[in-house]
Order: sequence, then C-alpha cells, then structure tokens
Amino acid sequence: MNADELLQAVRDGQPVRNKDLKGLDLSQADLAGADLSGSDLSGCNLRNANLSRANLSHCMLKEADLRGADLRWSNLSHADLTDAKLRRANLTGSIRIGAKIKKWGLKGAFIAGPTAYVEE
Repeated sequence: MNADELLQAVRDGQPVRNKDLKGLDLSQADLAGADLSGSDLSGCNLRNANLSRANLSHCMLKEADLRGADLRWSNLSHADLTDAKLRRANLTGSIRIGAKIKKWGLKGAFIAGPTAYVEE
C-alpha cells in the first residue's frame, strides 16, 4: 500500500490494519482517527502528521520520525517506538501502556496522563 492509497482509505473511514507501510512519507498527513492497529510504520516520515485519536496499538514505529506529530488521545498500547523521534510530539492523553519507548526519545515531547511504558 502506498501513501496515496493509505490516505484515501483513511478518508473513506476504512481500517488499515496489519499492513506493511514501512518507510512511507506521511509528513503533515491527516490520519486523525485512523485505525492502523498492527501495521508496520517503521522508518515512516510522520513529521507534523495529525494522528490524534488514531489507533496505533501493536504498531511497529521503529525509527519513525514523529517530530511535531499530534498524537493526542491516540492508542499507542504495545506499540514499538524504539528509536522513534518524538521531539515536539504531543502525546497528551495518549494510551502508552506496554509501549516500547526509550526514555531519552521522549525528550522535548508534550506528555500528560499516565506514563506506563516499557523502557527499551
């Protein structure tokens, strides 16, 4: 699935679960409310993307660029954010239970609410 197909599916309200989306350029994309659960977004450029209220549970987000991304109220439970760039990302109200995040990767991110995550 390429970036255009993904964005069209999200606009149509279709879930995009368990897909290989590695390395896509989704900078500034509007993915608010998208169901991307179980998908592999490793290495994706999600800089300044709107992922508010998105379901990212069990997603692979290794080395993803999430700088400035809006992740408010998103579900990141059990997501793998190893080596993801989260500077200036807004994680307010997001669910991060069981997520794999390096503590230093959260430097400069906006966080409010429970902070349960697995230190990698």
